[in-house]
Amino acid sequence: MNQGPGIAVKKRVFISAGELSGDMHGASLISEIQKQLHGTTVHFSGLGGNLMAEQGFKSLYDIKELATVGFVDVIKKYGFFKKVIADCVKFVKDTNPDVVVLIDYPGFNIRLAEELKEFYKNRIIYYISPQLWAWHERRVNKIRKFTDKMLVVFPFEVDFYKKHSVDAVYVGHPLVKKIRNFLDTAPPAVKKVSDEKIITILPGSREGEIRQHMPVIIEVLKLVKKQFKLRVNISAAPGNLAVINEFSESIREYNVVTGSMYNYIQNSDLVLTKAGTSTMECALIGTPHLIFYKTSPFNYYLLKPIVKVNKLGIVNIISGKDVIKEFVQNDFTPENVYNEAVKIIADPEYRNGMKKDLSKVWEILGNTDASAVAAQMIIEEAQL
Repeated sequence: MNQGPGIAVKKRVFISAGELSGDMHGASLISEIQKQLHGTTVHFSGLGGNLMAEQGFKSLYDIKELATVGFVDVIKKYGFFKKVIADCVKFVKDTNPDVVVLIDYPGFNIRLAEELKEFYKNRIIYYISPQLWAWHERRVNKIRKFTDKMLVVFPFEVDFYKKHSVDAVYVGHPLVKKIRNFLDTAPPAVKKVSDEKIITILPGSREGEIRQHMPVIIEVLKLVKKQFKLRVNISAAPGNLAVINEFSESIREYNVVTGSMYNYIQNSDLVLTKAGTSTMECALIGTPHLIFYKTSPFNYYLLKPIVKVNKLGIVNIISGKDVIKEFVQNDFTPENVYNEAVKIIADPEYRNGMKKDLSKVWEILGNTDASAVAAQMIIEEAQL
């Protein structure tokens, strides 16, 4: 509820976002809540990153400390996560925020919701659903029991939650507005040498992922260089530059980028991306790409029995067909990736067919401003 001019009403919003993508979505959400509650003083706190901090958010921990890859990392950091949850619970008890908002990060956030529900009487809202339809479907029972509303970012998720008697509303995908703004204001295309091919690498944002992926990627680039003149861009989140630099001898002729990758993605002939948020970014920008993912054998064989879908790329899942090739675990070899990379670069018919399929993602997701809709629903649900 908006307040009249000159009335300074203090509200508190607790947000838990444990990953870099959650930090990005959380920052947009905070901005929209502030915009819609322009006559209200709102204190935002919880777990977030640098982007949320730029919006005035106060984080109890640096989310870089929360990054894990697979079960082994979780087990190693079990005591730490237990402490983080305990500190979050104490903070909520002490401050009694008007609403708690959980952003993705299911292993942590579902447990946090369970702890909070024992005493917290206000609304617990989950924004950006964990992919329970893909794996760990049994967690939906805890979602139903410990949260009050799901704000989902894919249309089919509404039906999934309805089947499990969970109140869910489609608010749009938060990347839609972000990518649309980029495409509308993007600078002119980069000038290329006539026979030059540009490849952009998105190896992941976590240290473990980078160490698993980069050795294979380096070998792929060696193979592709035998056939094409290359310009290569490699994404490195600022906090992970040291990990990328572990491969400095092999990538010294390539461009390591620590900022936004959108311009590089748009101007590339091909993107090689880790499975995750970046696959959606590549799809919405419209650049042909391939998807890879590799974890330790122990993590993989623990995960495989509980995964319900045979695709990691969300583009393939929402399209209902194999738009983008995926190379997972043992299939992630230099030879396999090289063959697909060359096909995308050198076969115009194949490349154009992929671009046509990628353009349909916009039709599926629509043009809804997810952050604005989610902010409005949180304000209404919490009566801010």
